[in-house]
Amino acid sequence: MAEVAFGAFLNDAPSRKVVQEVDSDAKVQRGTVRNAAWEFRSNRSPDILLVDLDGEQNPIVYVPALMQVARPESMILVTGSENNVALANELYRSGVFLYLPKPLNANGLRQAMDEVALVNGEGDRPAIQASRLILVLGKGMGTTTLTALLARLAAEAGRYVSCLDLDPNFGALGLAFDTEPPRGLVQTLQSDGSDSAAIDRLQAKVSSRIGLVAYPMDQVGQTEFNKAGLTGLIDSLSTQAHMLLACGLQPAHVEALRHLVTTHLIVFEPTPAGVSVAVRWLRLLEGANSTLVVNHTRSLPHLVSHEQMRDGFGGRAPDFDLPYIKGMARSMALGEPEKAISRRERDMLNRFLQPLLGVGAAEETQES
Repeated sequence: MAEVAFGAFLNDAPSRKVVQEVDSDAKVQRGTVRNAAWEFRSNRSPDILLVDLDGEQNPIVYVPALMQVARPESMILVTGSENNVALANELYRSGVFLYLPKPLNANGLRQAMDEVALVNGEGDRPAIQASRLILVLGKGMGTTTLTALLARLAAEAGRYVSCLDLDPNFGALGLAFDTEPPRGLVQTLQSDGSDSAAIDRLQAKVSSRIGLVAYPMDQVGQTEFNKAGLTGLIDSLSTQAHMLLACGLQPAHVEALRHLVTTHLIVFEPTPAGVSVAVRWLRLLEGANSTLVVNHTRSLPHLVSHEQMRDGFGGRAPDFDLPYIKGMARSMALGEPEKAISRRERDMLNRFLQPLLGVGAAEETQES
């Protein structure tokens, strides 16, 4: 990337340091998107320009001004402290190539630069994203592990992810992320769904791209919910994430969300009990879009054969087979499940994840 002219206007010293680490030839200046818009009224904009939203009371108004004065060939990257998909989509509509939430890190910036290098024309710029609601169904059997792994990998792929754990007994997703959820889920689920602003108070920040909504330790055991409260919660989360991953669900939750769901991941162990649970979920879904995931949560052989599974599922074979991952229990206890997977397992999960990261499917589901 050394031959690419790279300029940046950044409000904070740590971000400027990251840019200089990634490209020592970059022209890095202290400032914001407003300073960049002023600068390129009279000067030629670089091939790649990174600008900062932080430091301005209303930074969005300066983005169109910057797009007017920058060269059409310039790739505009934007960074800032706010991290939700609604902001990213607004920027994409304005012509911004990519939004990078703070804190900036060298690997994330290098990945963005690589994406710029792969672009062949205007049509290759990021598409407007729609949220996809994915329900991870199972009775234990590694549903929390799979939810946490998919969230981490989706975030690494540049997506914003909201995770919802509705387990009323003891939701382990907070432990998997080493994050304590704030109070408020009980009240939100029992509400009429009109207080969308409550999401900012309800969602814990796991990372710059992952949020968590779950019952705090002192509110476990709550099961009552209002359908309007649950769907209102999902609608609010969908404005902040490309992907919503929900686990710990009861059949009543699934029924209430039926018209909003993109796909169901049915997770089960290769045991008679595991297959029985998966079959019951399939019957409950009545043909809705689903993916069968065999998850080897213990170091056990298949206690049912592939033929027996296929027979149990009415001639359908499992869609994905996740092998036993040694060290996963310890990594989950430390809140870092992704560190237990090998490169091969990571590649396999990424291939599995790609179809789940599509654009527009949730909107199509809601309109059908």
